[in-house]
Amino acid sequence: MKKLSSFLFSMFFTGLLVVIFAISIAYATFIENDYGTVTAKILIYNSLWFELLLLVMCVNLVGSVFTNKLIQQKRWPGFLLHISFVIIFIGAALTRYVGYEGTMHIRENESS
Repeated sequence: MKKLSSFLFSMFFTGLLVVIFAISIAYATFIENDYGTVTAKILIYNSLWFELLLLVMCVNLVGSVFTNKLIQQKRWPGFLLHISFVIIFIGAALTRYVGYEGTMHIRENESS
């Protein structure tokens, strides 16, 4: 169990997750450019594997806080960086599952 937790919260695994994330959102950008936003949402952004990737990244960040003892006062900048990403992930999850999308047409020289 100790070996698994040391791998899950290692810099190598964090880097691997970030590279996978960067490649997937870059690929989604190309899909969106060629086939449209709906296709990119179906294939990448709303897929289960992408949600699991974000969840594993969030768990990795929280685990890194405790593994690297970032709660100590002299390491607060690193702690704040990690926790800010966790808060961003939580906000993204809330938007994904609670929010809704709509369109609003605003004609020129009008306000809505």
